[in-house]
Amino acid sequence: MSNIIPVDFEGHSMRFYEDGWIDATTAAEKFDKVPNEFLRLPETESYIQGLERRYGKIPYVKTSRARKDRGGGTWLHPKLAVRFARWLSVDFEIWCDEQIDAIIRGHTAPVDDERIKAIFLLSDPSSWEKRFNDPLYDALFRMTGLPRHRNDRKPMLFSLISAKWIYGPVLPAEVYADVKARLAIGEKIHQHLKPDALKLVENQIIAVTSIANGCSDYRDFEARCMAAFPVKGQMKLLYAAA
Repeated sequence: MSNIIPVDFEGHSMRFYEDGWIDATTAAEKFDKVPNEFLRLPETESYIQGLERRYGKIPYVKTSRARKDRGGGTWLHPKLAVRFARWLSVDFEIWCDEQIDAIIRGHTAPVDDERIKAIFLLSDPSSWEKRFNDPLYDALFRMTGLPRHRNDRKPMLFSLISAKWIYGPVLPAEVYADVKARLAIGEKIHQHLKPDALKLVENQIIAVTSIANGCSDYRDFEARCMAAFPVKGQMKLLYAAA
């Protein structure tokens, strides 16, 4: 499994791999459920046993503790995915079956900037909320040794860190460039991001804060971030045909 294929279902970005596996964690979230509830059902265990008799004892469920943007969560084999989708919703079951069929048959649309942006960006900005919290700035001040200003102005270096190590690893380059161009005076990038993209940013803030807290200086911080995170625009995306 390699390339992630995000497909919109009723405003919620569902994720598949190019071989048809589905991100069950993300799918279940839309219906306020968790995959383990499905996997613990006696009928699910019987169904998996039937799959093993028919197709062999290959993995039908895979889990990863990686961050969501790196494929973390519970993933289900396409032979199990539709059964899982039925447990969530009949409409989702039918839709899911169509998506898996299109993906496996290779009916994917070419990648283009506008479709990528539509996955990540809102049509209109949301109201402002504080996203970059005090623990992050406390860690950056301590790590860099830079002085705090009375008017709460942040050093320019912090803006560079945000662009490179918070937004960079989770937003494709074309999305970041577009949202920067959209910003009106006083607006922040996060006001233009959809909920799934915001979650990626929030998780990245936590990760960067943790790294900064463990670093002796900025050079150490840069080295650890380079080892921990891919370069800007790293996320491989394909799009299933409508």
